Amino acid sequence: MRVLAWILAIVGAIMAYIISLAGAMRTVPQLYWREALIGVPLPIVAGALAAWCLFRPARPPQAITARPWISAGVPLVLALLTLLPMAVSYFEQPGGPM
Repeated sequence: MRVLAWILAIVGAIMAYIISLAGAMRTVPQLYWREALIGVPLPIVAGALAAWCLFRPARPPQAITARPWISAGVPLVLALLTLLPMAVSYFEQPGGPM
């Protein structure tokens, strides 16, 4: 699950960056909600998987081992930081959200 969270977080970050650039490359920068919505599912799924890996109840044999804070925390933070530029690109565009 953590590997899948890493993959989705990285691909989601790349996709969100490309979508933000596409919205900024127009003559009048506009990012429509349908275009912005394409970049949202991957970071949300990556964040959900990473959060699940971090906060799920530990099974009795695994209760002794420590939680995977780094291996699951990094994709969680990356997913959250990916959603931030998408939100800024959409809500802070000239003329308001489209």
